[in-house]
Amino acid sequence: MKRIREVAAIFALSAATAVLGQTTHTESTVKHTGAGPNTKAKTESVTGPVKTFEAGKKITVTGPGNKDYSFDLDTNAQVESGLAAGQTVTVWYTKESGGNKVTTVTKGAGKPMGAPMGAGAAGSTAKMGGQKTEAAVPAGGSMHMESTTKHTGPGPNTKVKTETVIGTVKTYDAGKKITVTGPKNKDYSFDLDENVSMAGSAMNVGDRVKVTYTKGDNGQKATTIAPYTGKRATRMKSKKKAA
Repeated sequence: MKRIREVAAIFALSAATAVLGQTTHTESTVKHTGAGPNTKAKTESVTGPVKTFEAGKKITVTGPGNKDYSFDLDTNAQVESGLAAGQTVTVWYTKESGGNKVTTVTKGAGKPMGAPMGAGAAGSTAKMGGQKTEAAVPAGGSMHMESTTKHTGPGPNTKVKTETVIGTVKTYDAGKKITVTGPKNKDYSFDLDENVSMAGSAMNVGDRVKVTYTKGDNGQKATTIAPYTGKRATRMKSKKKAA
């Protein structure tokens, strides 16, 4: 939840400052392995004045530090009508590992048409490009997800990295370190300093856990460890037609 609130605040700031004529740029990349196909999704948003616009082909927007960001407008693009050079717009760009990509352009700032990021927040249960970034992990399964969000604009530039692992405890040294075995028997180790938050009873080797690690570019970091029992798959019921 903390991760969702952090990114939601970043996109809310983008919307608020654009009204004042300021520019913002936010970029988020999410990688996911285990519990279904491996995926990678990148979402980028820029708020600023239009430098050049060629309908159906390309748009260039000037963002923070007078840096230009160009986006191709193919058949998947969703573009609000009446755009012109000098007008403030918000461009959202999403690309998934399968090659699917969507560019959305709206006037001003705020939630774009089609909303690639749902309500403007990203996180472990939010949607990136129309798909959930964290799939349900069945009992006995494992998952690893890594996301990085960069933001430039009003205020200090920020970079936040979040890593989530669902798997089995391989080694555990209370107050020092925990190692969890995730997808493809890969081990992930996390230091347990004063910022760690432990949920539930004491951890033991062989336990199923979910570890979430967050680190900001200012050096602040937090680790949360909680028991994980898995999620049951939903059974589909079929109806028989009367003979």
